[in-house]
Amino acid sequence: MDSKDVAKSMRGSIGMLAMHWLLAPSTTEQAVEAGMPEGIAGYAVGRLGVLGDCPIDNVVAAAFFWNPTYLAEQTRTGRALLHPNEGAAIYAKICQQWGEDHLKGFDGVDRLGELAERVANNASPLGAPLFVGWRDQTLPEPGAGRTMQLCQTMRELGFSRFCSAMLGSHLSPLEAIMSGPTGVWNAELFGWEAPFPDGEPHRDLRKEIEVHANELHAQDFEVLSPEEREEFVALCKQARNHATSLMTEGSSAMMPGK
Repeated sequence: MDSKDVAKSMRGSIGMLAMHWLLAPSTTEQAVEAGMPEGIAGYAVGRLGVLGDCPIDNVVAAAFFWNPTYLAEQTRTGRALLHPNEGAAIYAKICQQWGEDHLKGFDGVDRLGELAERVANNASPLGAPLFVGWRDQTLPEPGAGRTMQLCQTMRELGFSRFCSAMLGSHLSPLEAIMSGPTGVWNAELFGWEAPFPDGEPHRDLRKEIEVHANELHAQDFEVLSPEEREEFVALCKQARNHATSLMTEGSSAMMPGK
């Protein structure tokens, strides 16, 4: 399999798998129980806490798509309660637990972790601060938790490549959000306020950016053989489907009458 094909597949597999745990209500609940601030302030010293006690502008730059004023405020709020290094460690543990809960029973979990770790350990750190921060978090022993943390690390690698591709375009972060599939929902989540720009005129440019991002990300998979790339893509899709099925079962079990 060609490396570009691997990169193109990542958003729908590894990207969505990591997004599930980042947005899971259980992630927020466990973070608060561990002493982290609620809401985006916790996220700012959790997912973004891997950047360490850096200038807040560095956090804003790495997060890229967030309203800078809003994220800076949330980061200050979060840091007033918790050091980012502590927040990052808590978030990593929560990520591991989510993996234990949602990748249990997945036969390919160790092999997926093995391949993801090889990619992560060989990927260039240039322009990828969040990836580096997650890559350097302590990993547990092999198993579902370790693999899930590596999947989150891979998600940050792909995200960083997309940000790098964005820098060479004339599209603003908000315009990129509005030209994407989630539009207003993402814009509001990232702290932007209406009125929002029309994303339709920018859809073609966004597609060009995505192609460029895939070209950048493709280089990360050159460390794998063509056969390993094909195996990796299959395992990523299977892992996402496995986790999704367990999430669906869990939601069904909580319905009245179940």
